[in-house]
Amino acid sequence: MNQPTAVRTPSTESVTTPPSFDSSEPSAARRLLTSTAFLIAVVVVALILLFGLLSPNGVFLGPANFRNLALDSAQLILLAVGMTFLVGAGELDLSIGANVILSSVVAAKVITWLGGSPEAVLAGEYTNALLAVLAGVAAAIGTGLLFGFINALLVNTLRVNSFIVTLAMMSVGSGLAYIVTNGVNVSSLPREMQKGFGSADFFGIIPIPALLALVVGAIAWYTMTKLRFGTHTLGMGSSLRAAERAGVNVRRQRIKLFLIMGGICGLVGFIDIARFLTTNIQGHQGDALAAIAAVVIGGTSLFGGRASVPGSMIAAIIPAVLINGLVILRVGSFYQLVVTGAILLIAVGIDQRRRAQQK
Repeated sequence: MNQPTAVRTPSTESVTTPPSFDSSEPSAARRLLTSTAFLIAVVVVALILLFGLLSPNGVFLGPANFRNLALDSAQLILLAVGMTFLVGAGELDLSIGANVILSSVVAAKVITWLGGSPEAVLAGEYTNALLAVLAGVAAAIGTGLLFGFINALLVNTLRVNSFIVTLAMMSVGSGLAYIVTNGVNVSSLPREMQKGFGSADFFGIIPIPALLALVVGAIAWYTMTKLRFGTHTLGMGSSLRAAERAGVNVRRQRIKLFLIMGGICGLVGFIDIARFLTTNIQGHQGDALAAIAAVVIGGTSLFGGRASVPGSMIAAIIPAVLINGLVILRVGSFYQLVVTGAILLIAVGIDQRRRAQQK
């Protein structure tokens, strides 16, 4: 009897299928080229080249001017890093300029008090320079932390929007700075601060304040993207109620965020007096707007839930480039306020456009 023959079908294991590529997932290079940080970097380079062409003898592109740009942008980069956390969480701090002023004033007073006799200090001779400077650093950062803690405490206790609270604290901080100094800047600070920190270079390559800004920015980026702290921060910005339901202690997290911002303000205040050896009680009025503009242009949503530390850091260079270029081109310093306001308007427009595209 004939046995039925089995029909052999090709085994699916022996069939080699060509690799499939998911075109919906962009490559790492494509993600980099389309990222907000990269696009902002292109804008910064374009502005530098433009001012280099317009400046006399290309002085804008000289190494000395690049060093000035690094020093000028270091403080705003630090403020923008702290503001990135706050805005990402759906909060604002309009009082950072007043915090910087008050921190610098307190630090300067402590330094002159511990530096030696009033006559010697007035002559710029400090018998206890090291002790005075170290105490000044602690006083500046401590004042900034206390200022930030009060901001957070008021927001938590009064249950008022941080915009309103920090707007009021801006006046309080500025008033306290005037009270402490009687409206007169504290000068004759030790030159060791400037030589060893404020205007010093790290191995002759990069100014120390700029290097410090990069280090703080790197720590902030890691915290925002790799740690639970960053997840909780953005969760607050996305939905405060959802964050609370997920177990986030919103009040405690808010305190931490304002403490970070306050500590950075204190650090910036010390950098300011270390660089110029005097306080500037009438300055820093536009720091909050400049920092917020840099944060929003850099990719952080003004309404919270999304943040980019690298984008904020790169965008913070734009005001320094513009102001530095205007000075070299001999444009009046009062145009700086116009530039800051224009940048803020552009930032809000970019954020609104970005939100509309996501809907």
